[in-house]
Amino acid sequence: ASYEVLLALIEAAESLNITYHVGVTATTDSFYLGQGRKGFRGYSWSRSENLLEDLRRMNVLNFDMETSTIYTIASIYGLRAGSVCAVFANRVRDEFGIAGEKDAARVAVEAIKILQEWDELKARRGKPFFYHSLLKGSNPKI
Repeated sequence: ASYEVLLALIEAAESLNITYHVGVTATTDSFYLGQGRKGFRGYSWSRSENLLEDLRRMNVLNFDMETSTIYTIASIYGLRAGSVCAVFANRVRDEFGIAGEKDAARVAVEAIKILQEWDELKARRGKPFFYHSLLKGSNPKI
């Protein structure tokens, strides 16, 4: 993830008082086997048996199916990218529920506003990157 996008997402979640976690996402191309679930007709492969525990030991926080592709494309084209996810399942406890979509969207929109403010500040100061002390002496809305 772009560090500026990550910082903006954190700033957005904090300013909106929305619970968040920062960490590693495991991106897989499969909703089933790639995430340790059984596939068609109950098929599974040997790595599925230990996948969740292996990823937990590596401090991976969640699965998704898009983030790595978004980061790769952004990198190729010199763009910034980040990821904000809603949590639908706790795979360890085998619990499922739809929640957090609206909060994730609110955080994303707020982060875009923050990035715009930072971009304007960088341009005024003639700096290519955001860093915290750029805020000194400015009057940001954040």
